[in-house]
Amino acid sequence: MKKFLPKLLITIFFLSFIEITASPSIILLPDEKNELSKSRQSQRNNQPSEINYSIEPFYDLNAFRLIVVLEFKGDKSGETKIVLPSSPDLSSVKYLKALSPNTYILDTDKPEYKIVKHPPGSSVQIYYQFEESRHGDLELGNHYMAIVNRRYFHFLGETFFIVPAWDDNTECSLKIMWNHLPTNWSLENSFGVNEKYQEFKLSLWKFRHSVFAGGDFKIIQRFIGKDIIYIAMRGNWKFSEDQFCDLVRDIMIEERNFWNDHSTRYFLVNLLSISDGGDQSGIVRDNVYSLFLSSDRIIDIRMKRLLSHDIFHTWIGEKVQFADPEQLVYWFKEGFTDYYADLILLRAKLISLDEYVDQYNTILETYYTSPMRYEKNERLISEFKSDKDLTRLPYQRGQIFAHNLNFVILKNSSWKKTLDDLMRDLLSRCINESLIISNGSLSALIRFYAGDQILSEMMRTLNSGGVLKTIPEALGPCFKMEIDSRKRLIIFGEQYDIPSYKLKNENQQIDKSCLSWFGVD
Repeated sequence: MKKFLPKLLITIFFLSFIEITASPSIILLPDEKNELSKSRQSQRNNQPSEINYSIEPFYDLNAFRLIVVLEFKGDKSGETKIVLPSSPDLSSVKYLKALSPNTYILDTDKPEYKIVKHPPGSSVQIYYQFEESRHGDLELGNHYMAIVNRRYFHFLGETFFIVPAWDDNTECSLKIMWNHLPTNWSLENSFGVNEKYQEFKLSLWKFRHSVFAGGDFKIIQRFIGKDIIYIAMRGNWKFSEDQFCDLVRDIMIEERNFWNDHSTRYFLVNLLSISDGGDQSGIVRDNVYSLFLSSDRIIDIRMKRLLSHDIFHTWIGEKVQFADPEQLVYWFKEGFTDYYADLILLRAKLISLDEYVDQYNTILETYYTSPMRYEKNERLISEFKSDKDLTRLPYQRGQIFAHNLNFVILKNSSWKKTLDDLMRDLLSRCINESLIISNGSLSALIRFYAGDQILSEMMRTLNSGGVLKTIPEALGPCFKMEIDSRKRLIIFGEQYDIPSYKLKNENQQIDKSCLSWFGVD
């Protein structure tokens, strides 16, 4: 690295002051690591694994860019394939060129790949500038694209870094040098805060799965024991910094306690502003959660649910991995996560039991009046997000099935076990046995905890498009289930039978016995 940096900095200094006349290289990369795996050509088994990056700002009259110089050891064959970062309108990567001697970059028949020709086994240096390609405001729908401007930057690894096209699971030794950043800028990413030289080892896909940010963020700390949560905020909000940071901390405490997992010593939450309109969305990656909120938002149950849901994906989605196609297991990945999002908020006393039951009743009404409630699970593979009702379907099915399953597990275990035990067992098997989650592995675990009958009903729903039935006792001894029958139209049309839960006695006060069913102390 010592030899690498002086030559690298001289080269960057020289190139920054000459007129660059090369045509920009325009590349589009699929966003998901699994897509990349399917299209990647395998390299030699003895491929090298050290990758170095130097990054610094570049100021043009009408644009702000980041200069990146990449160095790695080329393949012994004299050819190394590289993968370029994603850019939906094909304009983020500028002025791609080789810096190392006798090195040339060639196009391939797939625009996301280039072939680098170089002396066999030699050190390869590649230069490019990165410019934000977003047109218009930062808003939902383009928030996953890289943000690079004079005030701050935020990007996912796969949307910014060029990497050698090695196998995703290649263990890499990575070094990143952040040079000449403005003195008042913060720097935060999946690997640390305000560290301008970073060195770490991890698999290539995890590096590309990381998050990087910096600029005019205000960094605030919260502690869970000796573990640090960094909250990086920018913009003006209708809630106080302390309100937001304490909310994040309280949710993380409850979720770590739920999983009995305190192994993460470092975690970063980025808060970024998008255009007004009440919108919200989040991205969960290794050790990082980036939250995008419109600046008119307040802290309400909707925001709490999003935070609780997304942070729960730190386990269900990051530590628990899913087999392809993931859409077939969205009823669990998203539906069970939604179930626990509400349950975690209730246990953390961030919502009331009334709010919890009202939310579940809303889910029930939406599901039992949905035109998609009879759809087979496999339709999600190609059409998820094509229709809002279809997109909601796995969330709704998962919520209902989780409530039902919790009751059946309690009953089958003589009230000694709950769905919580199944979930923690699942995490343990994924970590210790490298279990990959599919409908098959989930079926085996559900059968073990709850028996065949409830599993059969769930598989019938997924495979044949049947409608789930709610179990009357699913919300415990204090609540009863009622059925509201109504027609789509007043006189004729399809009839809906909509279950909902209410206190058995309207004058009943919610007490410890009601709350203990939900694991509330």
